[in-house]
Amino acid sequence: MAYRNKFLDMKNLPTCIAPWHALTIKWGGNVVPDIIFKDKLGNINDNTLKEIWEGEEFRSLRESHRNRQIPPSCANCAKKERSGRSRRMYFWDKLDYDLRVESETLEVDSIPDIRYLDFTLSNKCNLACIHCGPFVSTGWTKDGKALNKEMPEYWKKEKIGFNGVKELSFMDNLFANPEYFRNLQWIALRGGEPLYDERCYEVLKWFVDNGIAKNVALDISTNATVFEDRFKEIFKEFKHIELLISIEATGELYSIIRGGKEYSWADLEDNLEKFYAEDNIEITFAVTVMTSNIFNLDQVWDWFYTNHRKRASISMANVVVNPAYLNIAHMPRELKDLALEKLSHLPAMEMWPISNSNVDMFEYQTGIDDIRAGLTRDVDEADVTKYWDFYIKYTNDLDRLRSTDTFKEIPEFKPFV
Repeated sequence: MAYRNKFLDMKNLPTCIAPWHALTIKWGGNVVPDIIFKDKLGNINDNTLKEIWEGEEFRSLRESHRNRQIPPSCANCAKKERSGRSRRMYFWDKLDYDLRVESETLEVDSIPDIRYLDFTLSNKCNLACIHCGPFVSTGWTKDGKALNKEMPEYWKKEKIGFNGVKELSFMDNLFANPEYFRNLQWIALRGGEPLYDERCYEVLKWFVDNGIAKNVALDISTNATVFEDRFKEIFKEFKHIELLISIEATGELYSIIRGGKEYSWADLEDNLEKFYAEDNIEITFAVTVMTSNIFNLDQVWDWFYTNHRKRASISMANVVVNPAYLNIAHMPRELKDLALEKLSHLPAMEMWPISNSNVDMFEYQTGIDDIRAGLTRDVDEADVTKYWDFYIKYTNDLDRLRSTDTFKEIPEFKPFV
C-alpha cells in the first residue's frame, strides 16, 4: 500500500522501534511501549524506569522485535495493521529520519533513549461517545449503569466510574534517571478528555517547572469541546502543539455519536476558532471510522475541504477494529459495496497547507486507503451476521436510553434494520 513506510519491512531493522523510543504511562501506573499493548512491563508506582527497563518482560520484548518477531502482546497492533494503519507505522513515521536509519544498530540492552512519552492519566471525560464505553469515559457512567441494570451482557466486565491516577508521585520514579529522556521530543496526553482533566494540566506544569517544556512538542488527542484559559496559557510554554481533534460526523449524527442532543456541532465549530487563534497549535482532524459514520464521511470531507483544508489536515486512518460490532468489515456486503461507491471520489492524498506561502507544501495520506482496506477485507460471514445483529440491537437500546434516532440519520441502513 502507498502509505507503508519503507523502513517497515527492512530485515536489518527491528519490526518496531517503540520498545526503544516510546513509553506510555497508563492510569494505575502500568508501563507499556504503547497504549494498545496488551500486557504490562511494570508499574511506575512500584519501580523506577531503570528497574522496569532492565526487567525480563521489557528485555524480552526488545529481543523479539530485534529478531523481527511479533510477540503476543503486540497482537492488537498487528490486527490493526491488517485492517489499515497500525501504531508501529505511526512510530516509524513520527520519529526523526536519522533515528530510523540508526535503528539498524539498536541492541536489546541499549541505554534508554525515550523520544515519545505518552500519558493516559484517567478516563475523565465530558462526553459519552458511542465508540467508547464506561471504562474509558466517565461521561458514560450514567448510561453505563442503566445499560448494566437492563442488559448486563453489555458492560458486565467493565469498571464503571472514574479510573485514573489521583496524584503525580510516580513522576519521581519515572525521572529517577533523567538521562533516559535526553532526546525527548514528544509528550502525548490521552484520556478520557485531557483538556477536561486537571491531572493533565498538573503533568504539563511539572514539565514547565523542571525546564523541559521549551524543547518538547505536545501531541494531544481531544474532542475539542473544552479549552480552559489555564491550558491556553501553559501551551505557550511548549515548543509546538499538535491537536488531534476527533470529528466523527457532521450535524445531528455528530451529536448522536457524541452521546446525545446536548453535544452541539455549532459549539464545536466555535471552539475550533479559539484553537486556530493560537500561534503554536497545529490541528489534525482525526476521524474514527466505524459502522455508524461510514456513510457520513463524505460530508465530513466536504466540511473539511470547504472550511479547513488551508488551516489543518485530516486523517481517516483510524478504522475501528474493536468493538467488533463497529468494525466496518462486519457490515453486510451490500453496504460495504455501497460505502466504497459513496467514498470513491475522496482522495488518498492531500496537500497541506495549500495557501500558506511561509510553509513548504507537503503531501500527506488522508487515510482513505485504510477505509478501502477495511471495506474489502475478507471476513467470515458468520462474524458478519453475529456482529451486525449485535450492532442493530445495541444501537436501538442506546437510542431508547438517550432519546436519539441513529438510523434516521443513516438512510442507507433502512433496508437492513
